[in-house]
Amino acid sequence: MRIAISVSNGFVSGPGEGDEVWIIEVEDSGNYKLIERYENPARYAQQVRGVFMLRSLLDRGVNTVILSEIGPPGYRWAVERGIKIYIFEGRVEDAIKAFIEGKLTEAQGPTHGEHHGGHGHHGSHHRHAEDFTKYDFLKPYVSNGMVIADLGCGDGYYCNFFKDYASRLYCVDVDEVAIEDVRRKFSNYSNVTILNEDVTSTSIPSNSVDLAFMSNVFHDIEDKEAAVREISRILRPGGKLLIIEFKEGVVFGPPFKLSPEEVEHYFSGDFVREDYVEVSPYHYMLVLKKSK
Repeated sequence: MRIAISVSNGFVSGPGEGDEVWIIEVEDSGNYKLIERYENPARYAQQVRGVFMLRSLLDRGVNTVILSEIGPPGYRWAVERGIKIYIFEGRVEDAIKAFIEGKLTEAQGPTHGEHHGGHGHHGSHHRHAEDFTKYDFLKPYVSNGMVIADLGCGDGYYCNFFKDYASRLYCVDVDEVAIEDVRRKFSNYSNVTILNEDVTSTSIPSNSVDLAFMSNVFHDIEDKEAAVREISRILRPGGKLLIIEFKEGVVFGPPFKLSPEEVEHYFSGDFVREDYVEVSPYHYMLVLKKSK
């Protein structure tokens, strides 16, 4: 049988918040494989966003879906059309295993009321990769008074952590919808500067940043050399870059993955590796220091 999952960075998401939709083929033997992945059409909807995702399943002949949550409009729409909904919060791989093992039960109603959360298309975008460890893995690399730049910040999951340490925090994303999410959350913080800009060309002053951060962003940048130049420009000498990427060989995440060595090669001119951190079974983090 085939099941669909709303996905953001390898974690189950809501129908209106997932970045992608994955179609999984589950065999009678218990094996499974990813047979299709496509951009969530909810990203471009203004209202009842989840319905657009659910409709795309029926177009593909799929009537079973795993979600992290669903509101009343989406639930009603799905039930009326015979779509079976299972709720799971966590990694996609764990959700599939739980489904195969019969540990998931069909949802009997919506998970929340009519006015749940925000409507940014990233939803809980950045939390997914490292939610089970929260922010602990970042704490050794931050200190009070730092100038920090979260490059490709999505809906601001990590901005929420960095704002408590930074004297100035730049939350940067080219996506206007994501940035609107960030504005709603952090515009009242005097130490937060929100920039709707491309990470390869920002208005951040040169040599002003103590710590730059990118989570599941670098592999998607077309002009990686330009991104490296921009990060080198904004970081002060001795400043650090924390860069999280999907591990090679992991079935989830982007089809094109960068090894630590490949990432390090891009930054080999002005940066030296200081640390390698196992963030999760699916992600690693490199700590790179600007040498000059």
